[in-house]
Amino acid sequence: MRYLAEHPPAGYETLGVWGPSELEDYFDNVPFYRATPLDRIRGPKRAHVIHAHGLTAGGVALQPMHEPVVITVHTDITTQGRTAHSRALRSLAKRIARGANAIIAVSDVVARDFPGARVIAPPTEPLAPPTHTSYDTREALGTTQDRTVVIAVARLHPDKGLDLFIDALRDTDAEGWICGDGPLRADLEARARGTNVRLLGQRGDIADLLAAADVFALPSVGEAYGIAVQEALSSGLPVVTSDAGAMPGLIEDAGIVVAAGDRPAFIDAVRRLVSDDALRREFVQRARARRFDDPLELVAKIGKVYDEVDA
Repeated sequence: MRYLAEHPPAGYETLGVWGPSELEDYFDNVPFYRATPLDRIRGPKRAHVIHAHGLTAGGVALQPMHEPVVITVHTDITTQGRTAHSRALRSLAKRIARGANAIIAVSDVVARDFPGARVIAPPTEPLAPPTHTSYDTREALGTTQDRTVVIAVARLHPDKGLDLFIDALRDTDAEGWICGDGPLRADLEARARGTNVRLLGQRGDIADLLAAADVFALPSVGEAYGIAVQEALSSGLPVVTSDAGAMPGLIEDAGIVVAAGDRPAFIDAVRRLVSDDALRREFVQRARARRFDDPLELVAKIGKVYDEVDA
C-alpha cells in the first residue's frame, strides 16, 4: 500500500492516506489523515478515485459519496481473519465488495470469492541490499558462523502458524529466528522458552537477517499473497511453506511446499533442509533464478483500473 501511495499511476496523484493513527509513521512521504471507521473521507480537494485497502476500509469508502471506489482485497476471506469463522461476516464482505466500482484481488486465491475481480499482485518496494555482512549480523546476535539458521518473517498472528515453526526446530542443531510483532508475541515467547528459537521482534534490518540465514520457513494456515516469501526468494534463500494463498506460485521449484496445517510434513521438510547441505545449495540456485513482476508495472495495471472507473 505504501509503495502505491508514494508511486501513484501515471496521470494520478495521491491526495492523502486515511487510516488509524498507528499507521501514521508508516507513510512518510504522503499526507496522512487519522481516521476511524466512523469517519467520512474528506480531503483537501475532491478525488477522482478512492482506493480502499481491505474490506473494512471499503465499507468506509462506500459511504454516500460521488467518487468511484476501488477496493483491494488482501485476505482470503475463507481462511483468514474473522470471516473464516463466520458465514455472516463473509456475506457482509461480499456485499461490501459488490458496492465497489472495481475489486482488485492480490492473488487468484483471494479472487475466488469475488467474481470479476482483477488479480494484481501488491506492488512493493524491492528489498534493499544488506548493509552488513552475514558474519557481522551473526556476530551481533551471538550466533556462531557454522550454525544453520532458519528464519521466519511474519506478523505474530494465528494465521501464520508460528507455533509450528518453533516445534519444527525444537531439539535440532539449527537456530530459529522469528522476526515480527503481533498479538501472539507473549504466547510464542512462552512456547520458545528453553528452545533454540529466538523472537527478534520488529526489525528494520530484514535484508541483513535474510542474508545471514540459511533457510526461510513459514507454516501459514491462512495467507493471501506472501510478500515475506517473495523477499526471502529474492535474497536467495530456499524456503519451506504451506500451500496457503499464492505461496506455491511464488516458490515454484525453489523450495518445499506442504499442505497447510500438515504439521508432520512441515516439520519433516524443515528438518530435511536443515540437515541436507546439497539440497539447500540446489534450492539457493533456483531461488536466485526466480523473477518477480516489476512494481511499477503492477502500478500501471492498477492505473488502468482507475481509468476504467473514472471514465
